[in-house]
Amino acid sequence: MKVLRGFFKKEIIGLLRDPILLVAVLIMPVVQMILLSGAITFQADNLRLVMQNSPNDTLMEQVYRHAIGSGFFVSANVKSHSPIDAVQGGMADVAIIAPDGGLTRATVRGDGEVQILIDSMNILKAHSIEAYLRGIITKTLSDVTHTEIKPPINFDVRILFNPQLNTKFFMVPSMVSILVFLALLILIAVSITKEKETGTMETLMSAPISKYDIIMGKVLPYVLVSFVVMLSIVVVGMIVFRVPLVGSMFMFLMSFLVFCVPACGIGVWLSGYTHTQQQALLGLIIVAFLALMLSGAIISTENMPIVLRVISYINPLSHYSFLVRNIMLKGPDWIYFAKHAGAMMASGLVIWVIALRRWKTTL
Repeated sequence: MKVLRGFFKKEIIGLLRDPILLVAVLIMPVVQMILLSGAITFQADNLRLVMQNSPNDTLMEQVYRHAIGSGFFVSANVKSHSPIDAVQGGMADVAIIAPDGGLTRATVRGDGEVQILIDSMNILKAHSIEAYLRGIITKTLSDVTHTEIKPPINFDVRILFNPQLNTKFFMVPSMVSILVFLALLILIAVSITKEKETGTMETLMSAPISKYDIIMGKVLPYVLVSFVVMLSIVVVGMIVFRVPLVGSMFMFLMSFLVFCVPACGIGVWLSGYTHTQQQALLGLIIVAFLALMLSGAIISTENMPIVLRVISYINPLSHYSFLVRNIMLKGPDWIYFAKHAGAMMASGLVIWVIALRRWKTTL
């Protein structure tokens, strides 16, 4: 019992003497709980809706108003684009196309189809969209006809980019971005911290080389390792799970290289605040977990409160996961690539400035 008391006293004193470890163990779990409790939800809302209908089609206008008024949908501002282009370009999550002559005339005739185009890269969102719209349209027609019988129209639902609603089509691109991020973070932060812990960092700093040589020597080898990790995941996903690579392979590789800028900066920045591998691993858990939950790689960021959506937008993992998923399943244009690559480069520049200012040339 005396030995146990000694170990207990030693660990408590060690924790109190290490402010970084103290914050990681006692404060950050509370912060994570507060942030993530408000962020994580599996209810799909804020779905961007676009509609194409005929002039004076009052019934279709009622469907649109009921959809927006339900709280699940928001109007997509894509007046200069067709519904198909809006969904293809990522400007809308769903498009409703009225039958020829309008839904009002089709209902009177007892024929016609309401076409619904759904972006199903996120299959959870796709299922919700179809269920919501079926219910809204059925309810609107029942209110007009004052009867609960089956409405005299059919639904023509076309699932785009993932026709089988295969979960693997969503998970494989997500795992590519997540595992690349974790590989870069862990390898760089732990490698630099290990040099500090063993005392060899002092030898490196006393050598006739600059701190930039040290940093690049620590970063570049792990960029190559992460590149091999990424290719392995993609190949396995394509062979085993039949996940396609619709977009440009060159764009895919460029996305990886651009993402390495902020991801490596986070690893170097984190190593500037840690002096032992234990501290580095605790910091990695905190940073990686928050970055993952606020990235949209697993949980849709559209459902989060506005403050967390802003944080997710400056999160480089968000933009990389969007690029990977769109390149593999959609094949976006270079404008879409430039938008997300520019955001990653901007956040990477800020992260590297902070990381280099934190880097000390003395121990």
